[in-house]
Amino acid sequence: MMSWADLFVFLGQGSPVVYSYPIAFWLLLIVPFFVWVYQRQGYANDWDLLAGQKKLLFRHSLIDQLYFSHQPQKSSFCILRWLLYFLRYVLLILAVLALASPIKHTPLPPEPQTKTVRDIVFVIESSASMMLEDYQVNGEPTARMEVVKRVVDQFVANLDGNRFSFILYADNAYTLMPITSDTTTARLMLKRLRPYLAGREDAALGNALGLALQQVERGVESTQKSVVILFSDGENKPSQLPVIDVINYAQGLNLPVYTVGVGAGTLKADKRKHSGLLYQTLQNSSLKKIASETNGIYFQVGSKQALQDVLVKIDSMEGVEFITKQQKSMVVDLYPYLLALLLMVFILYFSLVQTFSARVSRYD
Repeated sequence: MMSWADLFVFLGQGSPVVYSYPIAFWLLLIVPFFVWVYQRQGYANDWDLLAGQKKLLFRHSLIDQLYFSHQPQKSSFCILRWLLYFLRYVLLILAVLALASPIKHTPLPPEPQTKTVRDIVFVIESSASMMLEDYQVNGEPTARMEVVKRVVDQFVANLDGNRFSFILYADNAYTLMPITSDTTTARLMLKRLRPYLAGREDAALGNALGLALQQVERGVESTQKSVVILFSDGENKPSQLPVIDVINYAQGLNLPVYTVGVGAGTLKADKRKHSGLLYQTLQNSSLKKIASETNGIYFQVGSKQALQDVLVKIDSMEGVEFITKQQKSMVVDLYPYLLALLLMVFILYFSLVQTFSARVSRYD
């Protein structure tokens, strides 16, 4: 049960108080009847009756002189009498309110979305060419792989409610992380991504896309939509698994594959002073073919910001509205608090009656 302070805050928000049994308020009509009967019959007050009973008790006359040295003022008797009358009505009103069973509805915060709405599989090339530094981040040359990692990390961090998977390829294709809704784990695994993890060449493009489509096919019943996003600087060696077979597979699943061309298209972008690694420009023919024949879109990005914009655009095109659960409300019964208040007022009333009757019996 909430505290009294929480109760006052609770009463000040949400919907108004409603009563389960408002018919109980008709009991207030008996108040004038009791007043009329009391005045007509001349019944004594409960404190007067108690004072009369106390007068019958034997008491030495010196006790009053010991504890009381003066007569009380009539005004104090009058105030106390009216206070007791007031407490009587307060007790009656509290009892009627408790019988009416007041309740209050207040809306609860929306529940967090737990339903998976989309699978996003990132297929990322990790060949040696992804080490080439033809991007600029904060004025510093940055490797292709590093730019992809940073942008994908921000993308994953801002998409709660989705599931993510990372597949790497070069000479071979590997699943770096299977599909998971744990964004923290996904971001940690993404930090482990390095060039050379799957080899030096890019001969396993078809294999990697095949792995991605298999994951999507297994999760098709548990999600509303699936997206495959390929990051690559293009195919320079024939794929071990023909790309045309992967395209047919994607068409059978009715799944668009979005391809993102990473790297520059001309040799002029190579600003290195020491070119130990042969510079490889972007080869986008295979990427365009995959995108166009699967009803996806090919994007070519020349900066980190452009890559971020591409992911935002893909998200907006393939986005799925969250199915928010119906907002629930909390129902709190208020009659226990009224009964507690009724008990406290009754204790106060009983104490005052005892005090008043004692004084009346001594000085009447």
